[in-house]
Amino acid sequence: MIKKIIIVFVLCYVSSSALSQKTRKYTVILRSNVGTINLWDGSSTRTFGFAPSLSAESTLPALTLYAEEGDTVIITARSISQGEHHTIHLHGLDVDTRNDGDPATSFWLSHGETTTYTFIARHAGSYLYHCHVGDVVHVQMGMYGMIVVSAAGGAKTVWTGGPAFDKEYRWLTSEIDKSWHDNVPKHDTLADTIHLPPYRPNYFLVNGKSRQQIKSDTSISITSATKVKILLRLANIGFYDNKITFPASLQATVVMSDGRPLPNAVRSGTVSVSPGERYEVLLEPKTELIDSVRIQYVNMNTHQVKAEEFVPVTIVSQGVQDLTADEAVIPPYPNPAHDFCIVGKGLEKHVSVTFELVNDIGVKMFADVAPFEDGYKLNVRNLPSGTYTVSIRSGKTLLQRIPIIVSH
Repeated sequence: MIKKIIIVFVLCYVSSSALSQKTRKYTVILRSNVGTINLWDGSSTRTFGFAPSLSAESTLPALTLYAEEGDTVIITARSISQGEHHTIHLHGLDVDTRNDGDPATSFWLSHGETTTYTFIARHAGSYLYHCHVGDVVHVQMGMYGMIVVSAAGGAKTVWTGGPAFDKEYRWLTSEIDKSWHDNVPKHDTLADTIHLPPYRPNYFLVNGKSRQQIKSDTSISITSATKVKILLRLANIGFYDNKITFPASLQATVVMSDGRPLPNAVRSGTVSVSPGERYEVLLEPKTELIDSVRIQYVNMNTHQVKAEEFVPVTIVSQGVQDLTADEAVIPPYPNPAHDFCIVGKGLEKHVSVTFELVNDIGVKMFADVAPFEDGYKLNVRNLPSGTYTVSIRSGKTLLQRIPIIVSH
């Protein structure tokens, strides 16, 4: 009798688990030479890429594909690329040879051909998908994106039964050598050879953006309150190593690598991410902070740092006024600003308020103490163009922290 009860219990458990699993379907259109990316200096360049439909343009990176542990994922891929062949390689996922996307052991798609790639998302984590035909060129041209597998049932844990978090960010790093995009190296598909010029990247990207583009993108820049647990997904699809350095007060802890939980979490202020690697990092800020995470792009041959990007981090105390949450507070204007910017309009009146402005790497550029009626006229005429953060305090109480852009 006891054995029968156990068997019934197991069957019920399996059935309820199966009901929670889903089939997620995505369409990916593989395109060559029809996309563009706008770069931080105002220039643009052509790209290859993945698009979600025939009528949509490709993006760099491609849209992130999402699933939960246990889900079945079906990707319908169609190549619209005369003169080029493509595949979708499911980087880091547990797939069979047919669905791996390596043309040497599977197949490639010619112009007008369609196929499906199918896998079961068995393990939570961050993964990549990219073209595997002439992949050095096609990845450089922009044919890549992330796949995120979350804990089952929508749980806010890094994996099912893993550490909890409150909010999440994704950073996919890469580079662009514009000369390759202006004159794409040709792939001889009969001989399966490509003559590659020297690789000298001159743009360094986080989610396809750099410099002031990063600072104005709220999906990249970290903004949070203290005591909020932040999950940061790191992935590198470029050809350079990344050295990522966190402010100490964020208490960065690496909990997962390449789709598997670490046996023991590692507290570290620096995380190195090589091409193709992915890490999950938990941030647990305890104090207020205006600072940046530094990302260094390191040449793998010379081990020299070629470039740096800085991602702003703003941590405020619980209960600090949020522009997006209080319609009574008027956003700073004009923004971007040229000569001046009005900040703090709509806040409560105070006898004395301190205004402090820092640049995008946390250097204080300006401070003033003034009576506060309704708004403050901030002179930005002599500041370099860029992204800044204004803090408004009454005594030790932080009333507001707001980003502004100075453009001359």
